[in-house]
Amino acid sequence: MGKSLLILYQLYAYLQIDDLEPAYAKYATDFLTGFDSWSAVTKNTILPGILQDITISTPPTPPLAQWSLDALFLLPYTRLRYYRKLYARLLRSTKEGRSDHRLLVVANQRLEGLVTQAESRLEMDVADDEQESPNGDARNTQDQSSYEKERQSRTSSGMNSSQDSET
Repeated sequence: MGKSLLILYQLYAYLQIDDLEPAYAKYATDFLTGFDSWSAVTKNTILPGILQDITISTPPTPPLAQWSLDALFLLPYTRLRYYRKLYARLLRSTKEGRSDHRLLVVANQRLEGLVTQAESRLEMDVADDEQESPNGDARNTQDQSSYEKERQSRTSSGMNSSQDSET
């Protein structure tokens, strides 16, 4: 009976990838970071209260003390990595040559493609277009360096938090 349930779960997992892939594919192609320091967001006076309400109702996983847009926008990426790990475990529990094994191989390949695509966008910042001045020159090196350090710190904090929730 236990083995039959595992096979059913594996088949369900494969079918679920068909439901998940369109939304996650859209996410993986559009994902950006840097919203927390983007001028259009920092000027929004309503957003801090909304983020505080979200933090109170659903506290983030440490080391985050409060939700930010960047941390929230990392959640689908975290979920993709969780699915990749789950599907890899399911694949390891099947025997090669069986139909459920082939289905899970394909599902794993599709998930890997989504994760890879999302990871390729982790360094893409929404404010990159704003880094150029009207005459096309880049921001001065000191401003750009401090901006990059701040963004890296935010991104890695959100990723560290999301990695902790995977286990």
